[in-house]
Amino acid sequence: MVVRPWLFALILCCTPVFSAGAQALQVLVGMNKPPYIQIETADGYEIELLRALVGRMGAKAEFTHVPNKRIQSLLQQNIGDMATLQPLKAAEPGLFYSCPYIRYQNVVVSLEMQQLTINQLADLKNLSVLAFQNATAVLGEEFRALAQQSFKYRETVEQRTQVESLHKLRVQAVVMDINIFYYHHDKIEPPQEVQVHALFPASYYRVAFRDKKLADAFNQAMLQFWQSPEYQQLQQRYLISDQSSLQAQCPTT
Repeated sequence: MVVRPWLFALILCCTPVFSAGAQALQVLVGMNKPPYIQIETADGYEIELLRALVGRMGAKAEFTHVPNKRIQSLLQQNIGDMATLQPLKAAEPGLFYSCPYIRYQNVVVSLEMQQLTINQLADLKNLSVLAFQNATAVLGEEFRALAQQSFKYRETVEQRTQVESLHKLRVQAVVMDINIFYYHHDKIEPPQEVQVHALFPASYYRVAFRDKKLADAFNQAMLQFWQSPEYQQLQQRYLISDQSSLQAQCPTT
């Protein structure tokens, strides 16, 4: 479900206490973002990953979809039990953070036919670029400065539009997660060859909790799931790029 103001009163507001077989945990997640989150079908890689992890905690995941910017603030208002997509640098008082549970990899993509040379961010300066919403807040100071200086730079909330705009030559490059790009790219006919320019480091995200026992239980569930065949099968089902570097980000491994 997508959260509405009148639903706030219906969402569990008390601090949860973890125990095996506990009631459903309210998981705050982002909006529609295939292949990670697909609201209409209640699945996607991130949804199924979280569902599996919460299941290993002995509970059932119930998802509430809200804009990314509001996820953490809602948890701090005692709305929901788990706030997803929290960056590594997040350190809000009163919250407890899991190890990273998901890895995003943003890239620059251009069409092969245009033969653009893009080896560094400065090469985007004179190009028309369409990025995902809030990219300037996520991709570092150099990228933010470049975007602010370019009249050819735009952002959009609709990532399918990014890929379509690239294929229709409306822009010269797009900036987006590699898995999201290929999800939409593979649906376009006729297909066109592309160049993928890896200019950004990977982005790792954690889950925030108000209850330390829940955070510890989530970490334990991840350690177990990482060793299971279901983990690789889930990545293969959604054609998600390798997530094995997550384990190196978790000190408990």
